[in-house]
Amino acid sequence: MNGYSWVSGISIFCYLFLLLSFIASRKKERVIRSFCTLLVVMICWTGGSVGMRLQIWPSVNFWHHVSLLGIMTLAFGYYQFLEDYLDEDGGYIRYIMLIAGLGVFIFNMITNLFIPLPEVVTVGGETQFLYHYTWHIYLLLVFILLALLQILSPIARHCRGNHIAFQQLIPVICGILTVFLGNVLTTLPMFVGLPVDMLSGAINAIFLFYALYKKRLFKMTILLSKTNYMTIALILGCVIFSDLAGVIQRFLTINLKMSSTTALVVVAIALFGLVAVLYAVIRATLNSIFTHNEKKQKDLLAHLSEDITHMLSVSEVLMAMTEAIQKVVDVNRLFVLVRGLEGDYRIEHTINPLDGKNFFFRSDHPLISYFKTNKQPVFMSDFSRKTIYRSLWETEKALLFNQQIECAVPLNSEDGLTGLVLISGNPGKRMSVAKHIDFIRSAADLCAGSVNNAYVYERAIAEAQKDDLTGLINSKFFFEILDREFDKFKDSALSLCLINVDDFKIYNQMYGSKEGDMALQRIAGILKSIISDTSFAARVSGDEFALILPGYDVYSAKCLADNIAEQIAAIRTTDGSTKLTVSIGICAAPYMASSAKELYRNTDTTVYSVKRTGKNAVQMYSADINHREPVHAKHKSGYSEHANTIYALTAAIDAKDHYTFQHSQNVAYYAAELAKAAGMTPDLVDIVREAGLLHDIGKIGIREDILNKPVKLTPEEYEIMKSHVENAVNIIRHLPSLDYVIPAVRSHHERYDGKGYPRRLSEDNIPITGRILCIADSFDAITAIRNYKVAIPVKDAVAILRSEAGKQFDPHLAPLFADLVESGKIEIREPAAEISNQPVGMAAEV
Repeated sequence: MNGYSWVSGISIFCYLFLLLSFIASRKKERVIRSFCTLLVVMICWTGGSVGMRLQIWPSVNFWHHVSLLGIMTLAFGYYQFLEDYLDEDGGYIRYIMLIAGLGVFIFNMITNLFIPLPEVVTVGGETQFLYHYTWHIYLLLVFILLALLQILSPIARHCRGNHIAFQQLIPVICGILTVFLGNVLTTLPMFVGLPVDMLSGAINAIFLFYALYKKRLFKMTILLSKTNYMTIALILGCVIFSDLAGVIQRFLTINLKMSSTTALVVVAIALFGLVAVLYAVIRATLNSIFTHNEKKQKDLLAHLSEDITHMLSVSEVLMAMTEAIQKVVDVNRLFVLVRGLEGDYRIEHTINPLDGKNFFFRSDHPLISYFKTNKQPVFMSDFSRKTIYRSLWETEKALLFNQQIECAVPLNSEDGLTGLVLISGNPGKRMSVAKHIDFIRSAADLCAGSVNNAYVYERAIAEAQKDDLTGLINSKFFFEILDREFDKFKDSALSLCLINVDDFKIYNQMYGSKEGDMALQRIAGILKSIISDTSFAARVSGDEFALILPGYDVYSAKCLADNIAEQIAAIRTTDGSTKLTVSIGICAAPYMASSAKELYRNTDTTVYSVKRTGKNAVQMYSADINHREPVHAKHKSGYSEHANTIYALTAAIDAKDHYTFQHSQNVAYYAAELAKAAGMTPDLVDIVREAGLLHDIGKIGIREDILNKPVKLTPEEYEIMKSHVENAVNIIRHLPSLDYVIPAVRSHHERYDGKGYPRRLSEDNIPITGRILCIADSFDAITAIRNYKVAIPVKDAVAILRSEAGKQFDPHLAPLFADLVESGKIEIREPAAEISNQPVGMAAEV
């Protein structure tokens, strides 16, 4: 080469070497693509210079313009690379720079105003290319200076008040200044003919490469591909043979009498052999230097992959991952956060048991949002420069700082961001985390899917072990836990509590299944909140719960049970009436039971003893518990206690509306008979009868002109009449011992199809006592004598009940009542014969 073309050759070799390496790495990062674009621009710049200085086809001028094209678009390439390097989005500015560069290039190609065509001269047999610049070159320098200022503007923004960012950008800044200085020097007379701009470009490429390496976008081993090995070996072989080839050829032709052709073939074979030897030596040497640790890491990843294949526990997978990371990286702190059901990311594993687990990231946390769009690890020093970092609360920034978090690595699976790893390196080992970030990322990617699968599996198992209504452990899994915990604590202390809800069937019938389910859920909530993390709460049957209490003796368990009973007694229905009571039995191992089965049997016997002796108590197991005499408890009516008050109210109603008093007596009788036929207990039959007597007590608050109106009520008057239901409930609430009739009274105008009032309940959500009262109330109203109609015959009234079954009335109770009437098992009472008002066509009275 002549005319300093070797400088351009070295530069283009550097660019091609880097470009091939990055293309071979198949990196997808935006900054890598920008760097490759910048390398193409520089190859265009230096390649044009090489073509010009070698004077190859088609012409010197052609390659001169190719080189200028690279120079004029260099600002665009550099600005685009810098924006992506700093994770900024400059939008249209990069394209303005591209259009401006192309415009200057086209203008100069036409006019040769800024950079003229070179003069080719030969001095002492050496070809030189001289540029004769005019003052117009300084216009181009102004353009370059403006482009430089634009390039430096994002650097200034990032470095302002952030010395860490400035240190990271020093290689980039040095590269920019080197290129600028090289281009300025070419305009000075003393550097005429010297390709200092080419040399500055080569130095700039080295600076940029180092900057990318510091940003940890690739490993040094990216340069050690087979293609690069061969390129290095070929260049070295050619350099060595450049002087030896002629000597060897002369030796072969003169001393060994070979022909020139044969000698040339031997030289070529020797060159090929030398390149092969150099390739093997270079590959073995560089691999031993750079890939020893990489091979060790690959082996670790292979073992990790094999191990986690058989793991179905999240904790096991995370343990295996963190152990593999610790074998490579000197870690000070490590937290693994996993996405929960609610979407938040909570700590599932740490390498130090003393590290706190008292923080978590919400699904909208800036770091989580960053990982959902950027699936690569991020160092806190880099993250702190990003715009999204500014949206962190100061407390969140302080948290990351106090935990000395150095970098965060995402756990990406097919379902999105499964979790993240927060790592703090050992302060005594600088760059330990940064040096091995690719291994950490590989381990995280490898385990992300297994963590997600294990989490789904554990969640499915947990759901299978839970009671659908309460969320507590179900009965099947309860006995497995009892066996397991008994084996663990049989030599220390283990207590079992069984909690049975008293008269829950009656409660369900009175208030409806919806209210009953709500009561069970509230009890479950009390149990969850009151037990420790090492204890277990279960629902073992419809109305019975259990507590497994490791480490509790019988007296500690008794204190806990008393607290539970007190909290359950405070539960009220949605209308504020009646309370629940529970019967609780307690037994403890090892002194009261020698096996898990015996522990459960003794506790169940204790609950039965509480039931026999009056319910609503907490009792500990004792050996003589089966020999105690039962004390029978029966529903205690509150009607007699308030009989005088009730009769005074009904007398007041009778004075306003004579129909109501007789009607209530009839409804009480019909309802009680239907309750008996439906198989209800005597206690519940009494409740239904008393509810029938009281169901219209609220009419005391209705105006007399509405009660006795001889014609159809207006819509406004009808709404007033409907208020008698809530009036009755409000009156009964002031008679606490009668509050058990409220569910029936309040729901006796509800319809089975949900079109009734006041709450528009439907089907089983209507208490059974209310459904019974509705049928009895409607039957007496249908057969009553009204001033605007004659009494409907019993036969027709029965037909109406049957036709409305499943609509207004319970589909099972209505036919049962009709059968009782038709068979004569219910005596037809004398119907009420006074004025009563309701909209025409309604079966039941208002």
